[in-house]
Amino acid sequence: MMNNYENMEQFLQCQSHNDQNSSQYEYSQSLNDFIQQQEQQTCFINNLESEISLTTVKSEEDQEMENLLNTFDNIIKNNLNKNIIQAFFGFLLNKQNIDLITDFAEKGALAPSQALKKARNFCQRYNNNNNYLQKLILHPLYGKIFEFYLTFEAQKWLSESKVQQKDKHLIYINFLKLSCANKKYLNNLVKYNKPKKSKFNDRK
Repeated sequence: MMNNYENMEQFLQCQSHNDQNSSQYEYSQSLNDFIQQQEQQTCFINNLESEISLTTVKSEEDQEMENLLNTFDNIIKNNLNKNIIQAFFGFLLNKQNIDLITDFAEKGALAPSQALKKARNFCQRYNNNNNYLQKLILHPLYGKIFEFYLTFEAQKWLSESKVQQKDKHLIYINFLKLSCANKKYLNNLVKYNKPKKSKFNDRK
């Protein structure tokens, strides 16, 4: 009987130990599950905050763009266009900037004197209207140089020039930069009903 009792006691002790281990395992597993859920929730919140932040930034950018377009639509542009284009042509034909033409536009295909002569002919054929302005922005050789000028040189020219209404010139410059980056905004330029035919976009 004593042996049976001892065996029973050992069995109960073993069961108690197993129960403890089982409880500890369940607790540990529950804790791990909880931690994992917390991590997933934190990750979800962070992603959501990032999306909200990006949406907010995008909304602000959209609003700024809309304000720029609305302001652009409400200014008289003829003299602004003429002044900016003349300043660009002065930059383009400056011999100190010949590398922009030979390397950036012509890709080294022409000698500097030939490239400069070609650029001079290009400028002489230009008419100051929106139709030609669109062609300039889309031009396969000089469009990128125009974008470069608007981005890095135009504001410097504006600050040093004696033109009137510099604030409106700056609005026009910013709109042109936007149009160079995204051609859909060229639609905001008023198109003439009967534009003259020209070979302005001809690379030759």
